Amino acid sequence: MHAATSPRERRGFTIIELLTVVGIIAILMALLVPAMVGARRAAQATQCASNLRQLAAAMTNYSVEFRGFYPGNVGAWNLYWYNRDQIGRYIKTPYEMSNSEQCIESVMLCPADLEGAVRCFSMNVYASSVVSPYVAANLEGEASMGKLWKSNVSNASNMILLIESFSYEDWPAATNAVSPGVGATGNWASPALVGFTGSTPGERFRGGGASVPARFGECQSQLSYFRHRPPKQPGSLGLATGRINIAFADGHVSMLSDADLVDKQTGRSTYNAMWSPIDREIDRAAAAAED
Repeated sequence: MHAATSPRERRGFTIIELLTVVGIIAILMALLVPAMVGARRAAQATQCASNLRQLAAAMTNYSVEFRGFYPGNVGAWNLYWYNRDQIGRYIKTPYEMSNSEQCIESVMLCPADLEGAVRCFSMNVYASSVVSPYVAANLEGEASMGKLWKSNVSNASNMILLIESFSYEDWPAATNAVSPGVGATGNWASPALVGFTGSTPGERFRGGGASVPARFGECQSQLSYFRHRPPKQPGSLGLATGRINIAFADGHVSMLSDADLVDKQTGRSTYNAMWSPIDREIDRAAAAAED
């Protein structure tokens, strides 16, 4: 015969004991959730940088074949750097074609972007081998906005080749439209080129003023600082504060903050990342005009 179980041995958890357990679990969750979110953010940033690095390598391979020139970008010809017949053939990662434009999708994405993005990076307009007549006209004379450059450019480790930007154009077109951003697909892509909005290099990072009502409302810049913004640095999507990945002409990728790129006191570029070989000359001319 088994001994009878006493009432003391049969009792369950008390309310206080249950509350204590729940409290411990809540504390553990409060400690673990931020760590999990941080790990997820770090993984997204790493993947984003890896995708940019692949694209920069493809651009470099293109330049080797074409005597130092990077791809051209002329909207009237439907010629863009990301087309399959430009850098597409140098990308080894499997990718899918879009419905109307020859756009590479997989390595074009930053996993930290909003849902529906199909391309998250833009090329520096001044790295183009060919540009539209309108852009070319603004590269001439004393008021030049910049200078086109090739892969053998000086200070290659500081020259922007590709950069994270807002995916706000409805792209690709639902029909065989000639111009990008036409249609209603529900997918969003960055503009092909950046660096032409803003009269000085510093303004192109922060104060160029890009209006993108289709998705975000008013934005301070074409560049997308929100994807890798530190958790303790809140702000709207269009605020030009945070961090962005940049692929440089020498092939390396760095994540830089707005403070790394622009002197907040003067609004001038720090030249840690440069759009054109004549960025300093442009700033000197702007400073002289202000005096």
